[in-house]
Amino acid sequence: MGSFVQPQLGVGDRVLYYSNPDNPKNPSMGFVASRPGVSTISILVFAGDAGFITKPSVRHKDDPFWSETESSGWKKWGCYEQHPESRMLSEVKGLLTKAKVQAAKKAS
Repeated sequence: MGSFVQPQLGVGDRVLYYSNPDNPKNPSMGFVASRPGVSTISILVFAGDAGFITKPSVRHKDDPFWSETESSGWKKWGCYEQHPESRMLSEVKGLLTKAKVQAAKKAS
């Protein structure tokens, strides 16, 4: 364990939340609610008429923790994955940073 690195997320980033880590299907829209930890995040999940509810200590669905550890106590928090649009935005930010660095090198 220890080789998995969760996606770089910030407060407000969109994620897909799954209530069942054993069988992640039918995701709910969620938002990162507070500064992410090393292995978990807190998510505001839209719950229909109830509005938003906070799901603390949520691990990524691809985290090997689920298979390498007795995780039954953690399953009640569900799991998440990065929303595709958030993932794409991260990639675009990386490309823009790279382009700015190259432009600065050419200018100097």
